[in-house]
Amino acid sequence: MRKTDINKYSGPAGVQGDRISMGKSIAGMIFKGLLTVFVIFVIAGIIVAISLAAFIGNLKNSSVNLDLQKLKLNYTTFVYTNGNGDDSTHPTQYISLYSDENRVWVDYNKIPQAMKDAIVSIEDKRFWEHNGVDWKRTMGAAANLFHIVHSSSGYGGSTITQQLIKNMTGDDEVSLTRKITEIFRAKNIEKKYSKQQILEAYLNVVNFGSGCNGVETAAKTYYDKDIKDCDIAQCAAIAGITQNPAAYNPILHPAANKKRQQTVIKAMHDQKRITDKQYQDAMNESEHMQFATKKKVSVHDENKVWDWYTDAMIEDVKQGLMKAYNCSSDHAIDLIYHGGLKIYSAMNQEMQKDAEKAFTDNTTFPASYPNLQGGYTAMDYSGRVMAIIGSRGKKTSDRLFNFATDAKRQPGSSIKPLAVYAPAVNLGKVTYSSLINDEPVPNWKDGKSGPDNWNHVYHGEITVEYALEQSWNAAAVQLFKEINPAYGLDFMRQKLGFTSIESSDYNLAAAIGGLTHGVTVREMTAGYQIFGNGGKYYKPYTYYYVMDHDGNVINGMDNRSEMPVQAISSSSATIMNKLLENVMRNGTGREADLSGWQTFGKTGTTNSDIDSWFVGGTPYAVAGVWTGYATPRAQGDYQASFAKKIWRNIMKQYIENKPEKTFSFDPNVISASFDTHTGMIVPAGSANSKTGWFDKNNMPKNGNADDSISSSNSSEIMSREPENSSSRYESSSWQRSYSSNPSSEEWHQNSSNFWHDGSSSKGSSSQTSSQGWHGGTSSSQSSASSERSSSRNNFG
Repeated sequence: MRKTDINKYSGPAGVQGDRISMGKSIAGMIFKGLLTVFVIFVIAGIIVAISLAAFIGNLKNSSVNLDLQKLKLNYTTFVYTNGNGDDSTHPTQYISLYSDENRVWVDYNKIPQAMKDAIVSIEDKRFWEHNGVDWKRTMGAAANLFHIVHSSSGYGGSTITQQLIKNMTGDDEVSLTRKITEIFRAKNIEKKYSKQQILEAYLNVVNFGSGCNGVETAAKTYYDKDIKDCDIAQCAAIAGITQNPAAYNPILHPAANKKRQQTVIKAMHDQKRITDKQYQDAMNESEHMQFATKKKVSVHDENKVWDWYTDAMIEDVKQGLMKAYNCSSDHAIDLIYHGGLKIYSAMNQEMQKDAEKAFTDNTTFPASYPNLQGGYTAMDYSGRVMAIIGSRGKKTSDRLFNFATDAKRQPGSSIKPLAVYAPAVNLGKVTYSSLINDEPVPNWKDGKSGPDNWNHVYHGEITVEYALEQSWNAAAVQLFKEINPAYGLDFMRQKLGFTSIESSDYNLAAAIGGLTHGVTVREMTAGYQIFGNGGKYYKPYTYYYVMDHDGNVINGMDNRSEMPVQAISSSSATIMNKLLENVMRNGTGREADLSGWQTFGKTGTTNSDIDSWFVGGTPYAVAGVWTGYATPRAQGDYQASFAKKIWRNIMKQYIENKPEKTFSFDPNVISASFDTHTGMIVPAGSANSKTGWFDKNNMPKNGNADDSISSSNSSEIMSREPENSSSRYESSSWQRSYSSNPSSEEWHQNSSNFWHDGSSSKGSSSQTSSQGWHGGTSSSQSSASSERSSSRNNFG
């Protein structure tokens, strides 16, 4: 047979073999693929298991800084202030704090068995058997949460021990991590304390509604008797409140409490904790339960009503205790009233009294504006808060809303030194005399350019000094755009401690105070301290330190050695101080200036004068003032000027009899004459010249002058009086009004770069900025600042 004939018979068998081989190959590939996936899952599972084990291992030793013995304390807390002459080495007692009724501790053996049985029956029936965690209830609660099973019982998954931890720490976040942490904490607490100690603490600190903490206070409030004299039905009514103190309050919701009370009585009977007769008697009494009228909590201090400073200090102490002991707000307040603390207040009594006088008489706040409000904070230059006023008028109660520390309001132009000029000077972007363009950016709002200036005029290229002096909005926005809004706002958040700046604030509008939430007076005052202390930011504090009853300084509550943040360089702080001194002498802050004293400061107003600010300093203190209405509305031009007057009145009263004192300035800052049109250094006495202050390592371009730079350093020339600004600028060849109505709420970054700098270190573009200079304002326009109150508009 021919070969071709043989192939005719062998062909089909070969095809079948190929198919078998291909099938094996595909099967092998699938197997390898599945094996790979399996191995990946195994490895991933191992990694997850190791991570979970490590996570749980870290939580295993989790504990809470909880001393159940100290919870029994009922000692008076004392507040001390500096002695005569503000002498911190000889503190004197200021007030004492204690409370009669909001929490009265009762020992375990004085709590009736019915009360113990009632709370265990309804809250944790296996309390005496478990070791801190009732796993059966925990699994049941988890199953109920994921709808695996449904239970209508009133029991939760937390044991009494776990509830005690939650009450003491205030940690009630709904998360797996918190629950696991709570479980380990409960187990560790039960290793440290007996069941009796844990139940005693629980019954003395848990919220029983109506401001009651603990069963003794609850018994006094609802039955006007001691807990030891309460019967089964009364104990059951108290025990029933804990699940929801608002809903089961027996005075406000007697029917709901009755239903819950009978649930407790039934649970006690079902668990054999009371006899059939006791059960029936308690149920009969429940049908006719009578409650006493609630008595007010009696809180005492020697001054009856705290001043505003003490209000703020107690809040700061509370926050410190919460952090130090990882405890709840309620427990921290309990420690303040019962813990026998010694709180050393940082208040300056002289300045506090001066400030209180200004906010209570009808001179600073005329009687014709009875609803106008204000807030005030004063500090020294190392973080010490010296005075706080939280509201106008006489203070009538404690722990009120505070317009100095609680209220967040739009800062207007008072933000410019912090968000714009200080960062720009510190970056070397501008010097004292650099030229920036006071021109609008396109598409500010609704397709129109902006922002507006308070006098409705743009001024072209002007110096940094003049831009800040007259608070021109467009110039500030142009410079803010150059340094980048993110840089300016990050500077405020990271270097100056501002806490309410949101991601939505990162836009050009922030340069003139357009923020989502606003800022507090205390934040602004603390921010401005850097202009009087060489650029250092100290976190503001209202107490020097706090000691516990045993005489130990509480960890984390000692402000005496707080280290500052170097927010800007010392030379930048000196230059900013002089720029803001010029604001006081020649600009918008003239009404606040104090003759014969070095001062610095900046005004701020928002649209329609809804908010009015002044923040500034002397060598003795820095202070901030806000005025406005509780419900924001326009103040009017006259009212908007009060912030400056308040600042001046209080500061003048405080420093008028004090010895002369001056700021300490950086020796690298020197004085030099500059041309107000070009920003360049020129010989002293030249036309259009003024004296400015410059870092000798970052001088503006020298306008062919050999003798223009003074040999005097900053410490030698700071006492000189600055020139009058009325003749410092010639009339511009172009100044134009406009009719747009911009706002600070929207911005766009598609505008071109408008700013110029006369610094020799900034490259060729800045060197040529003088080629097309435009003067500032005529004398009539310079004097427009004196009429600012009548023409101001839009964040002036």
